[in-house]
Amino acid sequence: MKSIIKNSLLTCYAIVLSTCAIAMSPTEYIQKYKDCAIEQMLVYNIPASVTLAQGMLESDYGNSPLAKYANNHFGIKCHEDWGGDYYTYDDDEKGEHFRKYPSADDSYRDHAQFLKSRPWYTFLFHYARTDYRNWAYGLSKAGYATARDYSERLISIIQQNHLYLFDTVLQNLHGFGILYDVPPAIPVSENAPDYVILKQGDGVYKIAREYSVDVNFLCRINGINIHSKLWPGQKLYLKPVPHKQSSMLNSKSKGSKKTAFLNKMPACLPRRTIIRVS
Repeated sequence: MKSIIKNSLLTCYAIVLSTCAIAMSPTEYIQKYKDCAIEQMLVYNIPASVTLAQGMLESDYGNSPLAKYANNHFGIKCHEDWGGDYYTYDDDEKGEHFRKYPSADDSYRDHAQFLKSRPWYTFLFHYARTDYRNWAYGLSKAGYATARDYSERLISIIQQNHLYLFDTVLQNLHGFGILYDVPPAIPVSENAPDYVILKQGDGVYKIAREYSVDVNFLCRINGINIHSKLWPGQKLYLKPVPHKQSSMLNSKSKGSKKTAFLNKMPACLPRRTIIRVS
């Protein structure tokens, strides 16, 4: 009998330890999802700090049932325009339907599109991407959440974790931002052109999204790396060109020690996305 009780206690203890080990901490959440927030900041001009703070608050740092079983980090419910899968969860009412996503990346992307497509959030996009305070108060004003202290809680999370640093990460990298763990896009279509002529505001990440090309693939066939600078009028190849080396690296610095160093670097680091900010 004592042996049975002892084994039961050990089992319960193991379950408790396992649960604690699985629970994600704020630091782990930030490290895992910060790049999702930075990506949406670039595409939709929503402060990364605000997006990340919302994800942390709404998902209980990735530990909520919605986040674990539905990849829903923002508590977005199903609406008439939602045609995807759903997850049943008790919230304001019993048995409510929440959007279910294939991945957390899809949740972050849908959250940004949700804010961008709703007219009552339009005024938020008049604020600078570094103005996280007005964004936080604006979300409460627009009725994003029912909690009266929602904006204060967002601001507290941003300040305690220094999330505002992500709002200027692109400027601090001199126009280039590096995103990690971005899933590769589908192969380039046969109907796509062999190359595009870059214009003001274009960049590798933007072109990759427009033509559904893997960013790492673009880096490799164009002979560029994370330090390469792109210029309007240059060709960015979408398909491999036999026996031809791209001249995407800055021709003005050829022969310099810096260029020699860059040319020795790998064409593109694994699973990283290069962003050129206009």
